[in-house]
Amino acid sequence: MHFELTGTRNFRSLKGLPTVDGRRIADHVILRSDQLDLLVGPDWEVLQSLGVKTVCDLRSANERARHPNSLPIPGLRQVAMEVISDVRADPTLTAALKSSPDAQGAVNLMLEVYRRLPASLAPHLPALFALFASGEVPVLIHCAAGKDRTGFAVAVLLHALGVTPEAILADYLLSARVECVSNPVRREMVGDIVSRLAGEGQNEAMIDAIMDARTDYLETAFAAVAAQYGSMDAYVQSCGGLDAQALQQLRARWLSDAA
Repeated sequence: MHFELTGTRNFRSLKGLPTVDGRRIADHVILRSDQLDLLVGPDWEVLQSLGVKTVCDLRSANERARHPNSLPIPGLRQVAMEVISDVRADPTLTAALKSSPDAQGAVNLMLEVYRRLPASLAPHLPALFALFASGEVPVLIHCAAGKDRTGFAVAVLLHALGVTPEAILADYLLSARVECVSNPVRREMVGDIVSRLAGEGQNEAMIDAIMDARTDYLETAFAAVAAQYGSMDAYVQSCGGLDAQALQQLRARWLSDAA
């Protein structure tokens, strides 16, 4: 469910997504976005109308310092949950692009990012699920572009709520829509990063690979979950602390019968 916000390119509510047992997410309990530093007054009015209580910022400390959130809503809680440090500061991540400074190298970089997402998110899952157990919702989850770190974190939450795999993937792929990928400011920023890492060989296909949301990317994260934890259910249980009873309570509280 989309809302028009001037200061973001990738904001939406997950209200109404269907579950495998025929229910739906009942309200605007999960919101997702790119970074919030450019939001203007009317944007915050929309968020206030949605009742946002908590902002989960998945960016690194460096990213938060460069583009700090301004949160004018009284009582709004901000929680920092750093998921994967800034790519530019991690030579083991950028090695894939440096060794293959072309479009495939950019894809390889993104696949490596997604392989690391499950382990990087895991320490934050108890705190994330606790927000829903304590009713600190709606929760707005965001990172820089709102597609990779946010995409995986939201996918885990949706899985825990029992949302269908098809709906989880469809929501993730909405971040590949043209107005997000073609954002000239963000493309220029990504292009500068690619140029520093890959030299003069950088091209539009490399930028596309980094800015895009692709099925292979999310499936790579899911494969990493299966390899490291056994399954998504095991990941949610062992890292998030949600046993069968807690999952049932989570779903009973935040799902409704389909209309």
